[in-house]
Amino acid sequence: MRGLVDVVGAVEYPGRGLVLGRDREGVPFAAYWLTGRTAASQGRKLVVSDDSIVVQDVSGASSDDLRHYTAAVRSDGWVVVGNGTQVSELAQALRAGRDLQLALRDHAYEPDPPNRTPRIFATASTDGTNVIVGSARSVPGAEELVEHPSLFVPELPPATAVHVSTYAGTAADVITSGYPEVVGIRSGWQDIADGVWGALSSSLRVALFVAPLAAPFSGSDQRSETRTSTEY
Repeated sequence: MRGLVDVVGAVEYPGRGLVLGRDREGVPFAAYWLTGRTAASQGRKLVVSDDSIVVQDVSGASSDDLRHYTAAVRSDGWVVVGNGTQVSELAQALRAGRDLQLALRDHAYEPDPPNRTPRIFATASTDGTNVIVGSARSVPGAEELVEHPSLFVPELPPATAVHVSTYAGTAADVITSGYPEVVGIRSGWQDIADGVWGALSSSLRVALFVAPLAAPFSGSDQRSETRTSTEY
């Protein structure tokens, strides 16, 4: 099993990534990070409240669902994290009692050809059980079709998590990913932000949060970078 920081550091441009699992002490947590190649993608920030984390524009431009969305929702007993409008829709499905592996089939990849960015998501009970991590992504070789790889784990052991990212290549050669992978966690959740942030390319990283599942998001650990237009 590869460690989370090793997995993140092995890819120059992961796009958006997330991980959900238990830290070395067994504390359930979720993490989500943004990277970007363009000024529009770099010009974003995380707005955190007790029950949601929203990705917002910082340039004053009009809202764009591909870049500005609710990245995390928490309610009584569960959390949903992801990279687009599907987060709010899957949260509604969970409130209605639907199986999210089935609800994920209502979604397709993002309408951004030629990338066809996967829609990634993770959910779990706040005690760290009933973990689901998956995506809606294009089928290799038949990109107009959609597949929904997902992984369900009733209960992860300590020091174990499930990771998924939208891409797996470089900024110059974007490779679509969206496949869940089980990874090792070698620290407490409080140290994960520094580890992942340091593993991300300094020229591409935008923002990151790590949050324990059993507490409001306002207590999350965050990282972000602000660049001026001359730095793009």
